[in-house]
Amino acid sequence: MTTCGSRAGRQQLEQEALMMLAEYLELPLRKGGSLIMMQQCDDVCGMYVGNVAAGQADLAFCGTVAGTIADGILRLTKVGRNRVEIAGRQYYFIRSFTHFEDRGAVVLAPA
Repeated sequence: MTTCGSRAGRQQLEQEALMMLAEYLELPLRKGGSLIMMQQCDDVCGMYVGNVAAGQADLAFCGTVAGTIADGILRLTKVGRNRVEIAGRQYYFIRSFTHFEDRGAVVLAPA
């Protein structure tokens, strides 16, 4: 059973995840390439921008997001084509997966 407090907390977390997603989706629009969210390690996910086909060594590190935010991003998006409105702006991207050495990663490529 969901209480009002937990529902409000979930909505706040989803809003944080969307705002963080928008912030990071702007990077590949300016720099080119895709946004790559690495698999969680120690409750954070590394965020990178670049050409996935070029390999992990060619990706530019952009920061980290908390595991709870990364989980929220995954819940609010789907594999394949996405159209998400965040703060009045439309974002179009394709979500897919890849693997670098020993870690999985989510790829968000501008569409």
